[in-house]
Amino acid sequence: MGKPPAKKGKHTAHAGTSNERTKPSTQVCSKRPTTSVTHSNAPNATADEASEIQRIILGKYSIAVWYASPYPDEYTHARDLFICQQCLKYMRHRETLDSHACPDPFPRGRRVYEDATSALFEVDGKAHTLYCQNLCLLSKLFLDQKTIYYDIGGFLFYVLLSKQPATAVGSFSSPADATEYTFVGYFSKEKSSVERNNLACILVLPPFRGQSYGQLLIELSYELTKMEGTIGGPEQPLSSQGFHSYRSYWRRAIVQALLGVLPQAEKYLRHSCGRKQHSSEDVVEQRVFSLSRLAQLTGIRIEDVLFTLEDLGLLGNWHGKHMVCIADDTIQQVISTRRINPGMRMDFNGLQVDDDAIQESLSEQESNDSDPNSSNSDSGSSADSS
Repeated sequence: MGKPPAKKGKHTAHAGTSNERTKPSTQVCSKRPTTSVTHSNAPNATADEASEIQRIILGKYSIAVWYASPYPDEYTHARDLFICQQCLKYMRHRETLDSHACPDPFPRGRRVYEDATSALFEVDGKAHTLYCQNLCLLSKLFLDQKTIYYDIGGFLFYVLLSKQPATAVGSFSSPADATEYTFVGYFSKEKSSVERNNLACILVLPPFRGQSYGQLLIELSYELTKMEGTIGGPEQPLSSQGFHSYRSYWRRAIVQALLGVLPQAEKYLRHSCGRKQHSSEDVVEQRVFSLSRLAQLTGIRIEDVLFTLEDLGLLGNWHGKHMVCIADDTIQQVISTRRINPGMRMDFNGLQVDDDAIQESLSEQESNDSDPNSSNSDSGSSADSS
């Protein structure tokens, strides 16, 4: 099958992605290597004919681009685009990159999370406009439907870096220790979303796919949602790839939540949900586990909870109402047949949030709930599903 040409994006237009879901940095940049790791596993798409950019050089990685991005015209006639990992400034020549004295040791903004292998920075699109614009232009090279590149003041960007020993080539160093960092990807979210979206756009660069970075970013978006005391989900509609990534996360998160409440006898059916009828004795005397409670535990929208429970065969019916079936043998069967790893969970105990920013965001949310035209969306998703 031939590869269709990519669509050339507009600066501020919005276009949704397809939906297959049918159910309810002051340091000088480190020296660049002379060799690179090449990645070219593009999907069914090619760069736009109006752009001659065929690949980007980012640290030690040489990455074939998938789509055109609206870089300034003088940059689109170069076959290779050289990008600084720290500030994401784009250049036409390697010599320019090698002599580039980057003022930023890390992405601007706040370091909100760090563990032994990764670090995450929250960057305000309004406060750090140039960096975020560079980030969006970079991501468009790998996202067909991304539509916002310059009007980014209403978004927060969560930038993910991998941590490696200082001997790693093609990364940038922290002045405080012997650790080097590599740009992996990011997700963005609206500061205030009428639809209560907790993620607008997500990208994991091709060299890092299949390493669970996409799942980490998705899980982080929900952790932030839970810390705000709300529920939410990704901007709709989802692309096919985005849907599969989210379905994988939803399954794991909901199974984890159900296993967590399983010992609480008052919250699950005592007998198998396979029975056609249930008497009042079948239900433990306290209130039955509800969909809204499961949504609160996971931060996942009720409609997504409902879809996932039905997808997993964990949704029963009692007296005409939906009932969550969480008998131990039922869940264990689901874990086995769907190959879900309920033990796979990120440790976000070190996650730092700005309480004032959360309150400001919630206030804006409440003021915008009555204005359906206040939403600013940025479709696009590209994340691994593992």
